[in-house]
Amino acid sequence: MPETLPGWVLFAAMMASATGTLVAGTRLSLAELRQAKPDRQDMHSVRAFGTLLIVSTLLFLFVEGR
Repeated sequence: MPETLPGWVLFAAMMASATGTLVAGTRLSLAELRQAKPDRQDMHSVRAFGTLLIVSTLLFLFVEGR
């Protein structure tokens, strides 16, 4: 668990971006299953939230790593 304030902020960013990635990714997957055209906004959301997830996780490991 995080021990510093920046660690907690990064942990919250990881949780929020993981949730956003999961929701948008699920919507994309369901659109593919229904053979409908995927929404461009969902594609951009997955890319943005996925990037935020990767960056916040790496920073969290750097800040809180031992």
